Amino acid sequence: MRPIDELPSHRKGEYTESVVIAELQRRGVPVSRPVGDNERYDLVPQSDHEFRSAQVKTGPVMNGCVYVRGKSQHTNSQGHVYKTYDDEVDCFIVYCHDLQTMYLVPADVVGSAMHLRVEDPEQHDSSINWAEDYEFDARWPDIRPV
Repeated sequence: MRPIDELPSHRKGEYTESVVIAELQRRGVPVSRPVGDNERYDLVPQSDHEFRSAQVKTGPVMNGCVYVRGKSQHTNSQGHVYKTYDDEVDCFIVYCHDLQTMYLVPADVVGSAMHLRVEDPEQHDSSINWAEDYEFDARWPDIRPV
């Protein structure tokens, strides 16, 4: 079996979406998917009769943090085009394969990128986003900022 880091980015994303769907089903969370791949959201999990648009992201561990990309990339004749999700999704569901952990992050706190700290830093700062504050099981269905 190939390590996740060796997969092409679109395969890595498809694999992560599959893992997230399985994890949501294991937790009894109903989930729907859009038809095609033209929507800005990947999944629509449901809680207590509310639907949430969710963008699924693979979160690698880098320098003691789970890195969350808050933008998409596509290529056109001009080169790479990056676009943030702004008000187009309600939340990000981030799966970290290294830690086998799923995080729920409100879309309005991600911006173009976010770091969820999993290891103690050399210097503590009040602006640190601690990964444990965003663990899925502790946050679902509440997607308000921490």
